[in-house]
Formats: sequence, structure tokens, C-alpha cells
Amino acid sequence: MNYRILCLLVVGCLAFLTAGCSKKSVQSDGRTSSAARPPIQEPLPNLSLDDPSGTERLSSGIAVAKNDPVTARRLMDEGRAEQAATAAAGLRDVYFGYDSWTISEEGREVLGRNAQWLRTHPGVQLKVEGHCDERGSSTYNFVLAEKRAKVIMNYLTDLGINRGRLAAVSYGKERPFCNDRSESCYQQNRRGHLVVKP
Repeated sequence: MNYRILCLLVVGCLAFLTAGCSKKSVQSDGRTSSAARPPIQEPLPNLSLDDPSGTERLSSGIAVAKNDPVTARRLMDEGRAEQAATAAAGLRDVYFGYDSWTISEEGREVLGRNAQWLRTHPGVQLKVEGHCDERGSSTYNFVLAEKRAKVIMNYLTDLGINRGRLAAVSYGKERPFCNDRSESCYQQNRRGHLVVKP
């Protein structure tokens, strides 16, 4: 038994000693030197002919938008136009309980009034945004916000609004309405926000 322990110790010591020497190389004159490691190179982003202009594809295959001032200005202008059209329409948000996508009685009343407005404006397209408060992971909140947006879409469809006029978008906790860390602020962030697309 002692013989086995001794053998294991010898093998362990040899492994330890040879591990430190593996990075050295012997040169022609007999001297040893540490092997030079090749520099780590970051892979360059690649472009695909199928990607729209203003995007680049990372080595992982994910396409991302480049910082293009013309596109950024266009998106800002579109956002302002949506805000103005939504404010003019007077549509109200629907608020949810913590960790819930169930529409409350008050939310059903709000959606009833919103649906009435949509019926009198049959050409209007609507974006339903799902939002959450900051608690929980980004992934969890993204899914929860998506469920909130979809339940609103389904309810509006049940009230007779053509589903083709509605689009759901989930922002999770990424676009808070209120930034304070209080329950009243969290309540304002747990919402389904209806946006008129001009």
C-alpha cells in the first residue's frame, strides 16, 4: 500500500515539474528560451451582402447596427412622430401587477375605450409595447413584457379590432417610464403602452 502512495507521489511530482518546462524550447546552441505566444487577434466583423446597409456582422454571426447619424436621426424623427400621434389620440396605458400579465378590471375598461377610438379610426396601425419594472433578469422581463403586449393584442382582437392593425413589441425593463426605486415608480413601469404608428 505504501508502494502505491509513493508511486503516485513520484508521478505527481514529475507531472508538476514537466508542466513548467513545456513552454520552453531548446535553441540550436543549447540554450532554452520561453516559447513566444502568437498575439491574440480579434476577429474582424464581416459583412454579408444580404444585410441592410448600416449593419455589420460580428464573428458570432450576430448582425448589429452601426452608428449611422442619418439612420439615428431618422429613428429619432419617427419616434417623435409616434409620440405626437399617440398623444393626439389620447390612448391610455394598461398597468399590470407585479410578475403578472393578467389584465385588471381597470385595464379592461381602458382597453374598451382604446378599442372604441380604434374603431372610429380604421386606418390607424397600433404598436403595443410591453414593459416591466427593473426587478428580475433582463431575459425574464423580456418574456414577461412580451406576454403583456400579446395579452393586450388578444383583448383588442376580442373587442373587434383587426389583428393585422396591431404589432407587439417587448422592451422588458430596458425603457423605464420612471427611474425611482419605489413601488409607485415600479407600478408605472409595469405597463402595456399603446403607440399610434403615423
